[in-house]
Amino acid sequence: MQPSRKVFINNLKFFRKQCGLRQLDLSLEIEKSSNYINSVENEKYFPSPETIDKIAQVLKIHPSQLFLEDGCPENVKLFSKSEFIENVSENLFSSLKSMISSEMQRILSEN
Repeated sequence: MQPSRKVFINNLKFFRKQCGLRQLDLSLEIEKSSNYINSVENEKYFPSPETIDKIAQVLKIHPSQLFLEDGCPENVKLFSKSEFIENVSENLFSSLKSMISSEMQRILSEN
């Protein structure tokens, strides 16, 4: 199995459980057959981009969160400590840069 598919499956399970949804519940919410999510989580199917969007909407997350290596605790185990720290650092730096830029623009527009 490709690592990105494993990451997706782990994140899907994690976020589904965080929302208190069973596989059946999520399958029905995205208007798929009752065993669809079970088949995805057991590597029989991989959802289309449209279905990924529906899943993310039901889980109240951005679709990209389903592919983040540090999206759930199980994925952290898949990668070395240095890879994890590098990914977290990059995400943190990007978020801080965006926040600082937004705040600077707000301050400049007030003056």
